[in-house]
Amino acid sequence: MKFLILIAALLCHACTSTSPIMEKTNIIQSQNDNRHYQAFTLDNELKVLIISDPETKKAAASLDVFVGSASDPDERAGLAHFLEHMLFLGTEKYPDADEYQTFIAQHGGSRNAYTAREHTNYFFDIQNSSLEPTLDRFSQFFTAPLFNSEFVEREKNAVNSEYLGKIKTDSRRSFAGLQQAFNPKSSYAKFSVGNLETLADRDNDLVRDDLLKFYKTHYSANLMTLVVLANEPLPILKRWVTEKFSAIPDYGAEKKVFTEPLLSPAEMARQINIKSLQEKRELSLMFILPETQSYYLAKPSIYFQSLLGHEGEGSILALLKEKGWADELAASTGFSNNAQESSLHLGINLTHSGLEHTDEIIDIVFQYIRLLQNTDIQEWLFQEQSQMSTLQFRYQEQRDASSTVTGLAKSLHYSAAQDILRGPYVIEQFKPELIKQLISLLTPERVLVSLNTQDLNTTKIEKNYQVDYQISAIKPELIQKWSHSAINSALTLPKANPFIPDELKLKTAATNNTHPKLIQQDSKLELWHQLDTNFNVPRSSLYIALQSPIANSTPRNSLLTSLLTGIIKKQLNSYAYPAHLAGLNYSVYATERGMSISVSGYDQKQSVLLDRIIAALNTPEITENRFNILKARFQQKLINAQRQQPFHQVLAELKRSLIERRWTNEQKLAALSSLTAQDLTLFAQDFLKQLHLSILLQGNSTSTEAKNIASMLNQQLKLSPDAPQVPAARIIQLQEKTLSARKLTIDNHDATLALYFQAPDKSITSQAEAQLLGRIISSAFFADLRTRQQLGYNIGAAALPMKDVPGIIFILQSPVISVTEIDARFHEFMTSYLMQLQAITAKELESYKAGLVTRLLEKDKSLQKRSYRNWLEIDRDNTNFDTKERIANAVSKIDKNRLISIYKDWLINNPRQLRSYALGNKFIDHDFNDQLLITNIDEFKRTHEKL
Repeated sequence: MKFLILIAALLCHACTSTSPIMEKTNIIQSQNDNRHYQAFTLDNELKVLIISDPETKKAAASLDVFVGSASDPDERAGLAHFLEHMLFLGTEKYPDADEYQTFIAQHGGSRNAYTAREHTNYFFDIQNSSLEPTLDRFSQFFTAPLFNSEFVEREKNAVNSEYLGKIKTDSRRSFAGLQQAFNPKSSYAKFSVGNLETLADRDNDLVRDDLLKFYKTHYSANLMTLVVLANEPLPILKRWVTEKFSAIPDYGAEKKVFTEPLLSPAEMARQINIKSLQEKRELSLMFILPETQSYYLAKPSIYFQSLLGHEGEGSILALLKEKGWADELAASTGFSNNAQESSLHLGINLTHSGLEHTDEIIDIVFQYIRLLQNTDIQEWLFQEQSQMSTLQFRYQEQRDASSTVTGLAKSLHYSAAQDILRGPYVIEQFKPELIKQLISLLTPERVLVSLNTQDLNTTKIEKNYQVDYQISAIKPELIQKWSHSAINSALTLPKANPFIPDELKLKTAATNNTHPKLIQQDSKLELWHQLDTNFNVPRSSLYIALQSPIANSTPRNSLLTSLLTGIIKKQLNSYAYPAHLAGLNYSVYATERGMSISVSGYDQKQSVLLDRIIAALNTPEITENRFNILKARFQQKLINAQRQQPFHQVLAELKRSLIERRWTNEQKLAALSSLTAQDLTLFAQDFLKQLHLSILLQGNSTSTEAKNIASMLNQQLKLSPDAPQVPAARIIQLQEKTLSARKLTIDNHDATLALYFQAPDKSITSQAEAQLLGRIISSAFFADLRTRQQLGYNIGAAALPMKDVPGIIFILQSPVISVTEIDARFHEFMTSYLMQLQAITAKELESYKAGLVTRLLEKDKSLQKRSYRNWLEIDRDNTNFDTKERIANAVSKIDKNRLISIYKDWLINNPRQLRSYALGNKFIDHDFNDQLLITNIDEFKRTHEKL
């Protein structure tokens, strides 16, 4: 979460014209898009896109400023980020620092912001009926913010808490280390988060003054774009935008031009070794390239990115896997992608053996690059990419309102108005010379190599995150080898993709069902089906639950199930990767009841992919080498989970403590150490002996196709009529007036506490009450402990359902107070907030209720979201598929007296509590003495009733 403030003194430059300039363009829409769009520019040069969607339940808006952390003054690292935090803390018209977030919460909305290198984006969503007053509040941040001195001082601590809270987060540490190898004059080499040191007041240099200067310099309407989406007609949206945003001053600011490249020649042909805290083995290659943003209709980099990152036969990854050196590879646009330059980043996850062969791995990468350099640009490959991007746009499904406006607001800076919707998708201009030019720049002399792992020799320490690193020049003999070694014959261009669909007709049925129907049921399986073409896409979603009584019965079997899914995915990887490129995806994953398979995307060739998945399940290729690599990855994942932020760890442990058949990381690590490939081979055979299946096929597929899938599964898996159904995992029921606790030992300075209050039952009424109560208290809790008391960055209060059992959670990771003090502040809040709850007006309560109902009844935006929601309904045995509607109906019936009653009962008088916490190195001597500490998690679960 990031929150912010702004200035009133700048109003003298405001532009008050109400005559927007309409763009003389026709916005190109997907045939699947029924929304109405209009682009225009206000007289103050603010670019605007408005979207009218009569069917949307939520309105949303996003304002993007073309300035970010790259523009921080050299002496004020993190200033753009600090400004983003400050912006929402009061305006002349709405001076209360909490007013905006409280209004949003009352009316079923959410809000956030982010700071990137060249962009700062602010956004919200809200129920439609509240859009106009929310826009009024939102616009004031950019016309008349206060930058209250009191909150300037407080919010420094919030930024510092964010910095300290993530100081041991490996992603931040890795990037901070990598920055040491960048051109020091590049804007990408800057520390961008900020802390108390960089944001401190100095002699004749107050940070508030620097905030005002930065705001007045860069927060100019001509550097802003605004996107608004709602169910209102376009003329009304245009009027609201014009009235409320024309007052944003236009200073005629210029977009910052960053002339210093990410890598100058002095930083090329070098390697940086970065010592990680987590167990990892990551090798990356980075190249700086000319800008490609202006070629968005050609997207030339996609051609070679897709080939370098290919995972099928003949690819770099396929060869590295064969050698046992790597198991993951990704090619993407790198850190730098702006109007001056672009970049390529190639990341490789190494095995233990691969760590011993990094030079050979890099050699293989350059062999493939030379294969591309020596081969003509293949137009048929371009046409495949173009065809799939065209299909993706043609059969585009809507995203939620907030995601839609946020993405478009940034794109509006780059794309011509008519291309704003199709810009991210379209690949229609074939530019082989440009592609060839870009590939020619991928040479050993221009590379920056990064190796990130635990056991490395280093010579320097990065300042802000204390990262150990070492930079060295790549030896000339290696440059020579990488430039001229013979190209391995296993490296080839991919073949034509057999999964690209050519049958895209929508199917029809005699009846139009509103939800899936059970069309087959026997002792072996249940088959659910719905022909659903309401989204007008030739796609289907298939879910298969393979219930096994042995799959998750012990930590050992749980691990074996997960290892089996990993083996299957590795076995399928080269075959299935072209399907992924063709919009057909699959997943195989362990569950609490066994294993699940999902296949989603264009329906035409789903059965072909499914046949191969089932064949792999029947005959998994469990080799010693493959098993050892996978086992090492699982061990790495479990160890690294214990090095995540404390905030995440205590929350995960709380859930593990309350859910049946959720094993701890310690239990899994203990079981993993002795497992062998032979163990997995035997388990795979036993797993297939007692399977009971539950299946859902929803989308552009007929009931006959569904029955054919069920028949194939029955035959191929040799289903037994005697296989038992596995019951869903239950939730441990906490007793009234009890407090149990789970204590974690985490190597982090911060104290962290999650305090959970369980509802007495899992009725629909209790679920509704918990959701409403969590919604109401969340903003007040944040405003008190985060904004006013400045206790920490990672903080929240909310409803926390676990498998339909409702509850309320309070959670905080703090660098300034101990867990005992956190607990005291939680209870102080609960006591004091009771008076606020008692003072809530009928109108305010109805607003909260209406907002929650809006969120609950929001329509699914895509087939995949709708089918997954239905799959969850099947899992909970709700054959009416109406959980959201029932909860919404129950919310509408809650009155003030009932709300106060459950608040007192659940949180104060008869609490059913579970505490999950870590003391923090800074507060190691401040522990609780009023709790029942859970030391044997299995016994705790065994001796409690279940819900």
